[in-house]
Amino acid sequence: MTHSTITSKGQTTLPVQIREALHLKPGDRISYEVQGDAVIIRHQPGAMAVFGALKPQPEQTGVDFLEARRKSREAWEADSAKEGLR
Repeated sequence: MTHSTITSKGQTTLPVQIREALHLKPGDRISYEVQGDAVIIRHQPGAMAVFGALKPQPEQTGVDFLEARRKSREAWEADSAKEGLR
């Protein structure tokens, strides 16, 4: 079992074993989920981790993929700005 200590400011350092298991690096975001008396910590990849992962299907017609992608990116940038990420 791995341990860490909470500082007077409520901060702690994630032990190296945890950072390695979750593939975390400086600047990464993590999420916490409380389940009873336990907490689940998850790596929270940014929206750009999947940006561009979708490819247009050849059978789709009438869908301007590049335009849809541009609108999606603009929406992501607006949301990121609200969260202080950009």
